[in-house]
Amino acid sequence: MGTIVEVALLGENQEKAERAALQAFHEIRRIEQLMSPKIETGDVFRINQSAGKEWVEVSPETLYVVKKSIDISVLSEGGFDITLGPLIELWRRARGKGSPPSEEEMKRSLDLVSFRNVLINQRGKIFLKKVGMSIDLGGIAKGYAVDKAFEVLKNLGYKNLIVNAGGDLRAGGLKWDQPWSIGIQDPRIPNKIMAQLSITEGAIATSGDYEKYFMYQGKRYHHILNPRNGLPSEECQSVTILSKDGMTSDALATAVFVLGPEKGYSLCHRIEGTDCLILNKEGKMISSPGLKDRISFIP
Repeated sequence: MGTIVEVALLGENQEKAERAALQAFHEIRRIEQLMSPKIETGDVFRINQSAGKEWVEVSPETLYVVKKSIDISVLSEGGFDITLGPLIELWRRARGKGSPPSEEEMKRSLDLVSFRNVLINQRGKIFLKKVGMSIDLGGIAKGYAVDKAFEVLKNLGYKNLIVNAGGDLRAGGLKWDQPWSIGIQDPRIPNKIMAQLSITEGAIATSGDYEKYFMYQGKRYHHILNPRNGLPSEECQSVTILSKDGMTSDALATAVFVLGPEKGYSLCHRIEGTDCLILNKEGKMISSPGLKDRISFIP
């Protein structure tokens, strides 16, 4: 999934814990095989190859993640959209060149973007309406994979654990009789933690403009794209979401980042069990009341 995955377990037998962690890694690899757009035997690759041509039968898990993606697209009024595939590829090439795409390239890619053009029939098959469309589950599948790895470990009897896939993480129980403490990166100062969140049960995901980006003529162009105009979203520097599961946290972190502080905060408020920490484009922090007793800020 293009990131480092870490598993931490508290147990009495190291060898047994290492075997359990290996099972969790295998589960994440299995999800990647299903949902990576680059793996030819996977569901997502086959969906994209068949865009505008034919319906594709997929695994129940891929179907579930695609349905959940569309639900969040509707909730966020298009702030989250898995059909960004053509734009993601366009901006990936732009990062390689160090300059933004042309208006003509942007328009061609934008014409292929709309979650409403992802169709699902009663037999669980998926169809993309336009030739050239492609879905990318990068904004939600990592959270799903973390959830599945977490389930594997819980089913093996581990109560105090954390699964972390490059900042998309899910935690349970305690670390040495204390809640897990999760650092939130300062988006403008490398290696500086700006806040810490305490968590005993739940999932955290952060989206920021500081990981994949390039500078061009003094402007920052990053990888979190607005499905409406195809450009990197400019209203936030980072968004951290705390929710019950990794899939929700992962997708909402992107959706809120795209929507901006006001609409994003409102969206979080409407979803039960969800809290957010938003750093707007000026660097001002906005946090939901549910974080009050579990967040500490670091000067």
